[in-house]
Amino acid sequence: MIGTFFGFMFIQNRLARWLVGGVCFLLLAGSVAMLTLHIKDNWGMKKVNTATSRRIYTAGEKSAPYGVLIKAEIGKDTNNYVFVYRHDKTSDKPEANFKPDEKNIVEAIKKTATYELVDENKAMVTTYTTRRVWASNFYKLLFSVGGEQNELVREHSVVSVPKNTWLVLTQDQAQKLKQEAPAMQKQMTEALKANPQKAAELTGLQTSNPAAYAALQVKQMKQLLGITE
Repeated sequence: MIGTFFGFMFIQNRLARWLVGGVCFLLLAGSVAMLTLHIKDNWGMKKVNTATSRRIYTAGEKSAPYGVLIKAEIGKDTNNYVFVYRHDKTSDKPEANFKPDEKNIVEAIKKTATYELVDENKAMVTTYTTRRVWASNFYKLLFSVGGEQNELVREHSVVSVPKNTWLVLTQDQAQKLKQEAPAMQKQMTEALKANPQKAAELTGLQTSNPAAYAALQVKQMKQLLGITE
């Protein structure tokens, strides 16, 4: 801009004035055009995708043979959830995860979390992240004034839950299970006392095939809670 003004105003030679001024004007116009493309279409940047996975643990009683994931949907019919689970098998208390940061709404709306029921024996959470980085050092030199490196575009987490050995519950369902499970356990204990052979089979199953025993427990819990999925 200064070069354009200087070229047209202070160079006496007409040819040189138009040459210097014209070149400076073209450079100015080109810079404005590139900056506009960068701001509007993120020109000069590229998207980089990453995925990370980790195992998660039950939000319920650690001694239970089955796992529990507690969900709370954000909004209505969004398929976007806050989940409660343990990050470590030995943790005393489960934690809430994927809770939106109300102090940073711009970042919060880029993050989502959902779940799926899978034919596996371990619960996992996989986070897919898309970020913008500079396409080259040239573009970084041109535009790196706004801290745009590693700008978050989208973050989507999927909690994969074993369909046979885990329960996915709302807070209300978890509370109901906590209240009614002791009575159900008592009833089951009395029934097994009346049928020693069945009791022996269940005890053997718990030792020989823990997954099948957990699946049996989950089936009973679902019947208690009226879960059909």
